[in-house]
Amino acid sequence: MSYYNYEVTDFLEDANFKEWVYNPDTETDNFWNEFSIKYPEKSEMIASAKSILLQLKTDMETDFPSDEKVESILFTIHENKNKTTARPSRILSHWMAISFASAAMLILLVGWLVRSGKSDTTVTYEELISAVDVPLIEKTNDTSRPHVVILPDSSTVLLHPNSSISYRKDFDKDGRREVYLSGQAFFNVTKNPDLPFFVYSNELITKVLGTSFLVKSFDDQKHLEVEVKTGKVSVYTRMDHDAETTRTNTDLGGVIITPNQKVLFSRDEIRIKKSLVDSPEIIASTVLPAPMLKFQDASVSQIFTNLEQTYGIDIVYDEELFGNCLLTASFSNENLYEKIDLICKGIEAKFEVVEARVVITGRGCHQD
Repeated sequence: MSYYNYEVTDFLEDANFKEWVYNPDTETDNFWNEFSIKYPEKSEMIASAKSILLQLKTDMETDFPSDEKVESILFTIHENKNKTTARPSRILSHWMAISFASAAMLILLVGWLVRSGKSDTTVTYEELISAVDVPLIEKTNDTSRPHVVILPDSSTVLLHPNSSISYRKDFDKDGRREVYLSGQAFFNVTKNPDLPFFVYSNELITKVLGTSFLVKSFDDQKHLEVEVKTGKVSVYTRMDHDAETTRTNTDLGGVIITPNQKVLFSRDEIRIKKSLVDSPEIIASTVLPAPMLKFQDASVSQIFTNLEQTYGIDIVYDEELFGNCLLTASFSNENLYEKIDLICKGIEAKFEVVEARVVITGRGCHQD
């Protein structure tokens, strides 16, 4: 079977791929890791398809999504593609969109509210879309299951229950792809370095060139969240002084987050905090070595370096204190934090996550 010509939707349909995502073992892990190394151009598609399936699993009431459910979602994808080709005007009648001028006006509106002395800086989805001066197209998921939406540029959105997205008919006008979100959605954005992709979610603006990421932004919650699966994402607030400059140029700017990182925006404190995701995953890249599972009298530096490369994170520690530490360890299905905890117990240290970095502290190891 040739997977080289597969797109994201093909991976979602493939029984072997789904079996690997939901019931991985050494054989299937080796197969898909080797495939990603051999065909690096497929790595992000594989990561995105895997993330979509895992998101489905998380939001389903049952332990795993049924084949019928996945087939139903895929049918929606193919049906939307066909309808978009055959009757674009009819499909687009169910969506909403935003304009460059409207986005600028919204930034000015927020600035006016601050200058006028209004202490409440929260911005709702309805406020944002009501300020748009062009016809909008909206998609709402009022079911109890995630719903897949195909955007005009072939980007996919896994729209969670009680969530809505809006975008304009001329999606790529003015050199931008722009979407408004209320609720939670997982985005798999088609790469286009010349056409940045924006998600406007309440007070936050997320800017990408092509990647996959999760946004949680409900009007009634105190925290907004953006979490990256693949690629690189820029997040900033509408209150930032450089918001308009960041929005109109091709640079990312703002707070940059990469795979296994996230940002939390506190509405009470009006600030962004960068951190690691709750469950970091192994990232797919040809420049990284295969994850090592066994270490025999290995230096802690070697082990930490392998974990950094495997998960794309920074581990900070004092080389003078821990440089002489040797460790024999064997890992299996432990997550990143469990692995680091086992290492720390072996060298009498402890760790904490600070600003998206793992910081190791302790007495260290000393030669006799």
